[in-house]
Amino acid sequence: MGAKIRLFIAQSLDGKIARNDNSIDWLDKVPNPEESDFGYNDFIKDIGIILMGRKTYEEVLGFGVEWPYPDQECVIISRSDGYEAKTPKTSFHQGIDPNWVQDLRSSGKGDIWVVGGGELIATFLEMEEIDEMIISTIPVILGEGLPLFPDHNKESWFDLIGIENLGNGIFNMEYRRKA
Repeated sequence: MGAKIRLFIAQSLDGKIARNDNSIDWLDKVPNPEESDFGYNDFIKDIGIILMGRKTYEEVLGFGVEWPYPDQECVIISRSDGYEAKTPKTSFHQGIDPNWVQDLRSSGKGDIWVVGGGELIATFLEMEEIDEMIISTIPVILGEGLPLFPDHNKESWFDLIGIENLGNGIFNMEYRRKA
């Protein structure tokens, strides 16, 4: 199989990953007096390739911070032609097919992180290509927003392999695709 394809993402209690306008400003309101990374540094050390939807890419660029993934190859999935990368080690790819995914898995670059958004995650779930998930649940109900798992996903089963209480009402739940 090669590299694992992994999901590491935050969601609200009602399963939203962003507001309707793609904003994740609600994550900035999470109390973090210990300045915890909530498991991110342990996760990212094994990641060699990051797959990200174009809207998510633009949202990250809008944070006004230095590009957070300088050590990973980043592939932006976009339906648009001619989009130019604004960050190092970044390329664009149109469409996702099983052969391309297998090429990524066998590239030897490390595990693959599907960052988001929901449509990209749904595509990988429908293809049965997400091997592991770490879902951080934040104690807020947004009401409206973009769901982590849009309604058109097919049934997928995962084993819960760990729950970590990160404090401040935040939990990381780790799942592995059921064999």
